[in-house]
Amino acid sequence: MIDVSTNIDVKTANAIKIYSLLRGSGSNTKSKLAHEVRLSFASVSNICTSLEVEGLVKVKEKLHSTGGRRAAKVSFCSDRAYTLVIDMHHTQHIYLGLINLGKELKKFTRFEVSKTDTLEDIFTNIRTSFLELYKGEKTELLGVSIGISAVHDPHTGIILQSTNPVFERIHLSRYFEEIFPGKHLLFDNDANLAGLSLRAKSGTVDENRLFIFFTQGIGLGIMINGRLYRGRNGFAGELGHLKVSGVNKICKCGGTGCLRTIATLESIAHDLGEMDIIQALENSDLYATQLAARYKAGENDVVERLNLTAMKLGEVMADLFDLFNPGEIILGGNMASLFPNIIHIIKQQCRALSNLATEVDLQIRYIDKQTHELVLLGGGEKMFQYWLEHSFPKITNE
Repeated sequence: MIDVSTNIDVKTANAIKIYSLLRGSGSNTKSKLAHEVRLSFASVSNICTSLEVEGLVKVKEKLHSTGGRRAAKVSFCSDRAYTLVIDMHHTQHIYLGLINLGKELKKFTRFEVSKTDTLEDIFTNIRTSFLELYKGEKTELLGVSIGISAVHDPHTGIILQSTNPVFERIHLSRYFEEIFPGKHLLFDNDANLAGLSLRAKSGTVDENRLFIFFTQGIGLGIMINGRLYRGRNGFAGELGHLKVSGVNKICKCGGTGCLRTIATLESIAHDLGEMDIIQALENSDLYATQLAARYKAGENDVVERLNLTAMKLGEVMADLFDLFNPGEIILGGNMASLFPNIIHIIKQQCRALSNLATEVDLQIRYIDKQTHELVLLGGGEKMFQYWLEHSFPKITNE
């Protein structure tokens, strides 16, 4: 959070409170804002004037007075700046999107990645795609937020355990610095960003949730008191390699019984002998949609295999619930189409195995947004919070 050791910093902190409230509501009156932040009307009015000078809000005075103070309306300016988010979680394509300050996806594009593409090929395509996406835009770019299906060591800047071998042990920031010189660059795991996409726009600080993100692997976004928990080296949330009972399949990591060998679309397709089908589709979400239809139709092999997935997810979620006691556990990603069919099994298994689930109202739900949309929105939220804490305009008058 912003340091409030000086008078100017105190004023800026108050401005951030007002600005965050407006972001959550879209607009409000000065009098209501003063009540919410417990400041005088005059102080709030001066802060709103400063924010308007920066182009962050618009103030519209009420034209006609009813005898009392005019109820000036203050509105949040969502398109004051954009964040460029680059979603690199998939091995076959990369998405680029522009997210405004109001956490809205303004527009996006994508390009395909082939197995023969080199790092130079990929970054040339990133640059070309960005120039096309940003063509004609005059809106300020806060920075670039990058989502990866890997572990980004914040101390060394090296990428580890990448789903795309071409990025393994690469210092990605050096490549991005060449394309976006002087811009803030933020890196994070795709599951963390997807979890951030669910963060309330108002920045509610008491959010405690777990977000399980299904892609080619399984990641866990851990939100504690409204902030992501990443661990000492940023490795927290690697859920896919957690061991589950009764599973003896060998994982790509060399271990046996990893959750990802039983609870990903790739593992399901492998067990059903349908790897050629999932590989032929434009994206894995389409395969999930097909499986959901076959499950509803009562296809025995599909029903049996998906029920097994549900049981193992419930087993892992019981452990997670006992460890973290979250307000809710949310499921999302490329398996979203399947969850309406198996969520009841997941809940039953979780409650049966959790020591605490019978004592509280355990909340488990799923979200059906596409994987790239979750990563793009979360990347925008990450940059917004960074800007709020490190680069928000100083307020000198109050």
